[in-house]
Amino acid sequence: MPAPAPARPDGRLVWPDLAKGLCILLVVLHHATTKHYAGLVPAELAVVGDAWVGFSHLVKPIRMPLFFLISGLFASGALHRPWRRVVRRVAGPYYLYVVWLLLLGVAFSVERSLPMNRTQDLGELALDLVFASTGLWFLYALAVYFVLAKLLVRVRTTTVLAGAAAGSALALAVPPEEVNRMSVLVNFVFFLAGSRRPDLLRASAGFDRRRLLPALGVAYAVLAALLAATGAPRPWDLLLSAVGVPAAVLGSVALSRRPAVAGPLAWLGRRTLPVYVLHMPVLALVHHTVTTLDAETVPGLLMAVAGYPLLVTALVAAACLGLHAVLLRARMGFLFELPHRPRVEAAGGSASGRDVVHV
Repeated sequence: MPAPAPARPDGRLVWPDLAKGLCILLVVLHHATTKHYAGLVPAELAVVGDAWVGFSHLVKPIRMPLFFLISGLFASGALHRPWRRVVRRVAGPYYLYVVWLLLLGVAFSVERSLPMNRTQDLGELALDLVFASTGLWFLYALAVYFVLAKLLVRVRTTTVLAGAAAGSALALAVPPEEVNRMSVLVNFVFFLAGSRRPDLLRASAGFDRRRLLPALGVAYAVLAALLAATGAPRPWDLLLSAVGVPAAVLGSVALSRRPAVAGPLAWLGRRTLPVYVLHMPVLALVHHTVTTLDAETVPGLLMAVAGYPLLVTALVAAACLGLHAVLLRARMGFLFELPHRPRVEAAGGSASGRDVVHV
């Protein structure tokens, strides 16, 4: 019988945080690759640049679905609490979404060279408050998904998951013009799966990974190649997610047993919010600093081009965490958490009244 999945002294499983750490690194890598790096690759090494862009697209059916699956897992216990006790689960991420929508809206109204979705005017800003279209859509989705999941809590799990999956397929078949708005519609099914079946996710540590993980990995690679070769319509991407997300869960459990890897990734996974909201402005600074990739020799150029996306991803993530620490020291924690007022429990003890939101 497999040993239990590693957990922290407080009982919190390591692998979900590790999975979140991987996801946020893949998010940064995706933006660094597609919005910055792709335009720097010399023509003679275009195949290297195409390989990185191809990798980013290859893991797309896993990257955000896994993120929302874990977010749903962390939210599962709150779905059955009274609304008054979970209001911060809705207000928290939406507050952060509005704060950073305004801040980044101002920043990127000045910085125009980095290719990205921008709020162009007050009309678009008003619409974004209702239906997210910018890179901050994940925060908006967390708030909306929790409300929907709680409203549907009495509906049978099979029924609600089937309905959400059908809605995802429809959104992929007839997507809105903005990619991020389509993502809001597509990923609800994964949040639901995590929040409605946390028992299955926690039991994943007991699966036989020695056979199942390689099989899922091969199946994902073959299916991805087949869909790409046949030009299958986008709703088939859900099938890729259905194979790739379980593989990523099993892989995260396996990595959680390797302390040298698990420790740093899980640590990062508990700090994804500052990386998520800050990585685009930090990447914009990199974009203005590094305007070309060159070297005196072709081998040196090859090494620089091949390793650049990983280097930028690591530097941007580290810079975001450093900037976060500086802002907290400057008493600007309100940029990363909905302000709260302490309240006194009826029994006489003090408590903050906070319902922790995991981003």
